[in-house]
Amino acid sequence: MSTVHIFITEHLDSGRVRDLRADLMAMRNVSDVELADGAPHDLLVEYEAHTVSPMAIVQRLARHGVHSDITAC
Repeated sequence: MSTVHIFITEHLDSGRVRDLRADLMAMRNVSDVELADGAPHDLLVEYEAHTVSPMAIVQRLARHGVHSDITAC
């Protein structure tokens, strides 16, 4: 398993976070998506690196109109 830390520019309400999390979890071989309560712009995604790339995750977020940057892998 690998983890990517993503910074989201927008402030997301709980409904939008729920939708994004569900969509990312629907990606094949994404096993967990976490948004910290104390850091509402930080998203951690756990995935299988041999089938999912960090860029694919960022592109998936962009389809929802979310601007994001990879801060650490």
